Amino acid sequence: MHFVYFIWSKKLKKLYIGETSNLENRLKYHNQGRQRYTKKGVPWQKIAYVTFENKLKALKEERHLKKCKNKNYYKKYILNYAKKW
Repeated sequence: MHFVYFIWSKKLKKLYIGETSNLENRLKYHNQGRQRYTKKGVPWQKIAYVTFENKLKALKEERHLKKCKNKNYYKKYILNYAKKW
């Protein structure tokens, strides 16, 4: 199983979208400040995730979502497809 996940930084007021096979470990990684893009936004909060059967499908969806950059689209996507974390 692979996941596309959504996390939120109150500090930056930003949503981050990523892909992983382990949600909890990935959130810890972000909150330890180990990733360049997200270290300024620590602490990150769980929002939602979508499950995929393999990594390729998850990566494809992550790329699609990151290209979109539309807050209203993200809200609808999360409401319609994602599971609350």
